[in-house]
Amino acid sequence: MMDQAFEGTEGGTRPPQGQGGGAAGGASVGTAPRFLHRVTLVLALSGVFLGIVLLLWFQIHLLLLGFTGLLIAVFLYSLSQWLHQWTKMPYWLALLVVCLVVLGLLFGAGWLVGARVTEQAAALKEQLPAAWRHARGQMVQSPTGRWLLDRLQDVGNSFEQQSLVQPGLGLISSTGVLLAEVFTVVFVGLFGAISPQIYVRGAMRVVPLARRPLARQLLTESAGILWWWMIGQLVAMAFIGLITGIAVWLLGVPLALTLGLLAALLNFIPNFGPIIAAVPALLLALTVSPMTALWIVVVYIAIQLLQNHVVTPLVQQTAVRLPPVVLILAQILMYYWAGLLGMAMAPALAAVAIHVVEVLYVRRVVGDPVREGQGFWPEGA
Repeated sequence: MMDQAFEGTEGGTRPPQGQGGGAAGGASVGTAPRFLHRVTLVLALSGVFLGIVLLLWFQIHLLLLGFTGLLIAVFLYSLSQWLHQWTKMPYWLALLVVCLVVLGLLFGAGWLVGARVTEQAAALKEQLPAAWRHARGQMVQSPTGRWLLDRLQDVGNSFEQQSLVQPGLGLISSTGVLLAEVFTVVFVGLFGAISPQIYVRGAMRVVPLARRPLARQLLTESAGILWWWMIGQLVAMAFIGLITGIAVWLLGVPLALTLGLLAALLNFIPNFGPIIAAVPALLLALTVSPMTALWIVVVYIAIQLLQNHVVTPLVQQTAVRLPPVVLILAQILMYYWAGLLGMAMAPALAAVAIHVVEVLYVRRVVGDPVREGQGFWPEGA
């Protein structure tokens, strides 16, 4: 369209082709604006691409905070939209009800178990160094244990200094920074849920008219993927926390409530979170008996297998199921790039990225019509 606009400003009628110099002059007049337009377009696209690369490189943490806020916005909007359609109440009222219910659940949980969790968390911080010293005394009695101790010396020093989780909690080294980031995520999610159509229309403005239906389809399907991913995570976290707390309590391991809550929270990070959560439980179980520690290992493995093969597939039936190798590689990449927050957001980002590749490339370029429920990976791949 821009080329046609430039051609329309060449001034009146074109000279006949047989008029030699006049024809050449007309060609040069028409070619120069088009060439200038293309050069300008290439430079503009190059500048945008460079800006995106610099933003991803230097402000990846800020972008991940925005993506976390987007997850909250999708969660609140989906619940409010469902309540709006079910009760026929105005959307703003449905959103208000959802926000009040969420706040009520959070404050209620804090009122019921907050004081006890705080007390047990302080006790856990005090008991972990002693538990590590006890475990080290047990391990030095066997050649295998001594071999492991040689390779876990740094971890042991971290326990001695009560700073085992310091590398993973670099994001919250400052209370003020943590509060600012939490408020940023909450406000992004809240305002995103209040008027999502504003942001959708703004995103559509930069998409060519012919591609806007496809872009809207991608946005809708990506929001659905994020919704089901979050539901799966919340259900899995509740399941893991409840079952782990009960199992640890039945085995006689101290601080069962805190260990169950820790397992629930760290389960938000697939693959790596449950391993981190099992370490304190294993150390505290060793203070009871070696057999109790063995049962803790068996229980944690059994709970994870049940969650991975039963709970999560039942909840996330309509979401993209990521191959384990792809998920692990994405988590490792995001951890080295953006730390613990990047590792936590890697599954959702990978799920959306795979769906975009499926729609834009696999279906439209390759021409492989992926069937409903088949997922990204075709049969025989």
